[in-house]
Amino acid sequence: MALPASPLSSHKSSILSALLILSISFVNISVCFSQAAPPVSPGIEKCHELARNRTDMALYREAIQCYEQSFAATPREDTAVKLGKCYYWLGAHSSEDVQTELFQKGIDWSKKAIALNPKGAGGHFWLGVNNGKYGESRGILKSLFLVGPIKDEMKQVIAIDPAYELGGAYRVLGRMFYKLPGFAGGGVDKSITNLKKSLEYAPNVSTTHIFLAESYIKKKDYQSAKNELNFVLKAAVIPGLEPEFQADKAIATKLLEELKDK
Repeated sequence: MALPASPLSSHKSSILSALLILSISFVNISVCFSQAAPPVSPGIEKCHELARNRTDMALYREAIQCYEQSFAATPREDTAVKLGKCYYWLGAHSSEDVQTELFQKGIDWSKKAIALNPKGAGGHFWLGVNNGKYGESRGILKSLFLVGPIKDEMKQVIAIDPAYELGGAYRVLGRMFYKLPGFAGGGVDKSITNLKKSLEYAPNVSTTHIFLAESYIKKKDYQSAKNELNFVLKAAVIPGLEPEFQADKAIATKLLEELKDK
């Protein structure tokens, strides 16, 4: 996943801080969707293995280099999607002075994925995620124009594969409606509706429950918020999402302490 990921547990106050999240312009669609995909290179497994070490930035940079070399040898949609996702994660865990550049690379690779397969959910999702984070890195006033396109891209993902990235498109929309002010189309009820929809596809994703708890807090429905936070503390870790679960459980503990008298 990503699960938009996720990257997903930032609590910045920026309107777009949770847009994993995440505008797109359709690019070259001359590649036929029904065209047979090229065979997977045996070397790609090395890239996948390196990419699993997401908390080791040195190894993760090696994974990115590996994927780029693989794509240069055999351009594939799935490799371009991986690179869009990798640059999102790298940007989200880098210093502010390089984030804009890294998210731009995520945008570029996601566009390449769409060029190879405009009907693939991955390119659309990670292009939306990277655009959201790119806008966040540049500041609120310079990024509000991205809200509409990001919403459109999440709708594209839902039309193609609503389960993609563990219901990621609905999670992105839910968090976006939470963050946006009313005049820009935000609203806590819309946030809750979309987050619950995301849980229909992946009921145990801790980040979705954290986001839902925060929406309930904003609505002053404190008991529902506590229920979500307690779920996070008791939830089993989804393989591959260990960093997110660890961060989310720390957030759940902190929020429950803040809610103890409510």
